[in-house]
Amino acid sequence: MQLFFKMLVRDINGTKSQFISIMVIIAIGITVYIGLNTTLCNLSSASEWYFQEYRLAHLWAYFSKTSETVLERIKKIPGVNDVSGRVVQDVKLSPITENKIVRLITLPDSRTERTLNMVWLKSGRYFTPDSSNQCLVEEAFFTKNSLKLGDYLRIVINGNEFKLKIIGTVKSPEYIYQLRDNSELFPNPRKFGIVYLKESYGKLLFDFKGSINEACILLSGTVDLKMVQKQLEQVLDNHGLKEIIPREDQLSYNTFSSEIEQLTALGGIFPLMFLVVAALITYITLSRTVENQRTLIGTLKALGYSNSQILSYYLSYTMVVGIAGSICGSLLGQYFSGWMINLYNTIYQLPLEDFIPQFALIIPAAALALLFGLLAGINAAKNELRLIPAESMRPKAPKIGKKTVVERIGILWRQFNFSWKIIIRNLFRYKKRVMFTAVGIIMATGLLLTALGMNDSLKYLVDQQFDQIQKYDLKVNLDQFYNFNELTYLKQLTHVVRMEPIVEIGMELYNGWHTKKLGLTVLANDSQLYLLSNQNGKPVRLPEQGILLPERSSRLLNLKTGDPVNFKILWPGKRSEENRKNTIIKGTVLQYVGQSTYGSMSQINRFLGEGPVANAVLLKLDDPRQEAKVISKLQELTAVASVQSKTESIFNLHQALKSVDSMIAIFILAAGTLAFAVIYNITNINIHERRRELATLKVLGFTNNEIKQLIFNENFIITLGGVLVGFPLGSKVLLQILMESATTDNMALPAVLFYPSYFWTFCLMFGFTVLANLVLTRKIHAIDMVEALKSNE
Repeated sequence: MQLFFKMLVRDINGTKSQFISIMVIIAIGITVYIGLNTTLCNLSSASEWYFQEYRLAHLWAYFSKTSETVLERIKKIPGVNDVSGRVVQDVKLSPITENKIVRLITLPDSRTERTLNMVWLKSGRYFTPDSSNQCLVEEAFFTKNSLKLGDYLRIVINGNEFKLKIIGTVKSPEYIYQLRDNSELFPNPRKFGIVYLKESYGKLLFDFKGSINEACILLSGTVDLKMVQKQLEQVLDNHGLKEIIPREDQLSYNTFSSEIEQLTALGGIFPLMFLVVAALITYITLSRTVENQRTLIGTLKALGYSNSQILSYYLSYTMVVGIAGSICGSLLGQYFSGWMINLYNTIYQLPLEDFIPQFALIIPAAALALLFGLLAGINAAKNELRLIPAESMRPKAPKIGKKTVVERIGILWRQFNFSWKIIIRNLFRYKKRVMFTAVGIIMATGLLLTALGMNDSLKYLVDQQFDQIQKYDLKVNLDQFYNFNELTYLKQLTHVVRMEPIVEIGMELYNGWHTKKLGLTVLANDSQLYLLSNQNGKPVRLPEQGILLPERSSRLLNLKTGDPVNFKILWPGKRSEENRKNTIIKGTVLQYVGQSTYGSMSQINRFLGEGPVANAVLLKLDDPRQEAKVISKLQELTAVASVQSKTESIFNLHQALKSVDSMIAIFILAAGTLAFAVIYNITNINIHERRRELATLKVLGFTNNEIKQLIFNENFIITLGGVLVGFPLGSKVLLQILMESATTDNMALPAVLFYPSYFWTFCLMFGFTVLANLVLTRKIHAIDMVEALKSNE
């Protein structure tokens, strides 16, 4: 064993650069694995504890207004563990010109462990009996608006102003991702926040004495959720029920669950790519070592060493490099996961202040790295170990020379000079090494293209949503439904050049056992401010009869153009039977934000039975710079519930996407490291194997620059082939997987790559290849002609 240990130290010392590069690739793979999966474990454990400890509801039932006695009826439904009633209302903050909205939610006057969707008190205190107008403010809104404990929020209800004293800050499991509704992409805590107030005071403010407009329902562990939901709809049908939302469809929970799914997918795919490349390089390195030590292997076998002993020596190389890479990767992975946790802390309102390292992940990560290394080592050594000692002690017979495919094309072959003929013959002579190098380049290209594709996809989404679909400047949400004729005054406002009324309401589609809750958006027949397009980007006209369905929903419901479909309008105050309708699918539309079916105003009365009404309007301004003035005038109108600015939405979106830039930079760095390590390692082996050949060429008069061209042009050819094959891997596989895993019910991320991304990927991959070539220049200059030519002796 001492002999083998000395040989191992000698071999590692003789292949330091290869050893380090393999270790770096393994370390990156382990870093990504540990980082992503540690983040995943922290997010999952924190959220599970959070949802259980603060009793996040399984179902939300929304009403216009109903008696508290309905809670007793809900409790009697089999499978219901507990239920809480509350009042929830969105109101404006004064001054109304700032266009800030808060969602007021009532909580019990005294804290109790039985309350559902209970808040996590971060600072200050809970409600006390000494004052009624106390409130608890969600932490992100509190911070973004530079509020302090003791400050007053001035809310506007029915034109009257009320003051709420801030006594504490909180987080809630119900709003870990604080979107006001599904028309928003990212939270905007500067403009929208959650505020909790005493139940007694809240009911007094909204004239809800003995009434509620929302019920939160907690179910028993093994109950059938759909069955309970169906029973609830039957029981609550006469109580002004608007809709019932299960936990998995709740906006905040659904978005967070999709993030968990995305991390799970990424935590398995990307580390595997690095470990595969590390195994390939290990295989090439050990194959060369075994071939060079062929005579030594024969001698050891002749001296009585068994095949298993010799194999264990070569496998020890893979174990050492695997363990070294795993240790480095495990340490870096903890820092990487800590960085990711901080990133998620800026996005999600979770109890993630305490980062918990997941040391248990080190063992499977290291085991995976060692497994790939051991497989590479066994395959590299098995052929030589099969030989008898006498045969092993003789040098390996050279392969029989034969013409390459290119040589057989005489006209083409004669066009190449002597140097290019050497390059082409060498590419075909070492097919396995060329193939493994290309695999590394292909994976690096796929990673790099995926990183740039993330940026392109998000830019494309913003362009399509805000430039091609939403042509309006302002969207005005009204406090109730109004007749068209009552809204004409909005068009008379200064700087408003076009106004279009719209209807936004919930609906539920049925197709056999398939059901799906969607929004119903009813647009003007000749709408110019909200345009629709199909999968090919071509405009779609609104049908006079029938509806248009989002492409994702059509797949889920197994519906296609021309199919009849039943649906239920989620219209409060009417029995379910009155809201059930039927229509025809007239086509599908491409939709990135939210999921909504589309219909025309010509059939609004058939859908709602309310005549020509609207609960929102779209406005186009003559000068977007006058937006603030128009918003100020709109906020003074009592019928206006809120105003959404497209300019502000775009700004907020760009601010939120800044965090993606750092993730893209990490992808690019990882891809560059992978490409550099592959080129460096394989080229280093290439130079070592061809020392006699290169020394002979030097004797024949080749200069160092000409020798470099022989080696480096091979790398450029392999890089070119790897990049061309890597393009579809990145665009059709990795980017698709990444975008699909990030897609939620509220937002569909398209997998889009612009031509400049292909260009920059091409340039960067060749840049990494040039860098590796430059580093290896000294290896070519260091070839000793006399020593290389005498190496066989």
